[in-house]
Amino acid sequence: MKRRIPAFFLLALLFSCTRDNTAQYETNPVAEQVVDASPTVSFTGFAAELPALVLPFKATCAFDYTLGSRLDTTAATNYLKPHELPYRRLSVNKNVTALLVLFPADETLPRLRTYSPNGTILDEQDLKFNPCGEEPGFQHSEQYTIRKDFTIEHVDSTIRWQFDPQYRELPNTRKLTVTRKRFKISPSGEITQVK
Repeated sequence: MKRRIPAFFLLALLFSCTRDNTAQYETNPVAEQVVDASPTVSFTGFAAELPALVLPFKATCAFDYTLGSRLDTTAATNYLKPHELPYRRLSVNKNVTALLVLFPADETLPRLRTYSPNGTILDEQDLKFNPCGEEPGFQHSEQYTIRKDFTIEHVDSTIRWQFDPQYRELPNTRKLTVTRKRFKISPSGEITQVK
């Protein structure tokens, strides 16, 4: 006597082995990429890679900021804002280090920023305020000096004059305006304007 497999079991076997066409299947295997986290660089280690800023330091509009060797950009992103380039370091005292950083724009924008030993930003001050250059009726230049006593003197010179339709200067219309600002880096890292 032959045993017959009930039709119910055959149908169940048939439908349980068929592929569900509505399911999403992985067609290309993907390998997971494991990247080791870069070792954290301490702020003191990062700052030590920068050349020291020799005081007194004076820069004008035409100053050529020559950058040193490329630093570890991973470490730089921990302590600098996007697009800034570290230029020089300045040790104010054992608890405060200042960095002169450069921000690339139409003209390089120098910025002085103070840090605690662990890399916390204490204060910052832009050292350039207006674009330098000349156009009809206007000439502008700036310079700043960082002195050994951690004072910063900023001198802004603007000359204005009137001109005729052919852009020739009209006599006796030249006017020079000189603005001086002074800042001081305190032992606590604050950069304040001195009146």
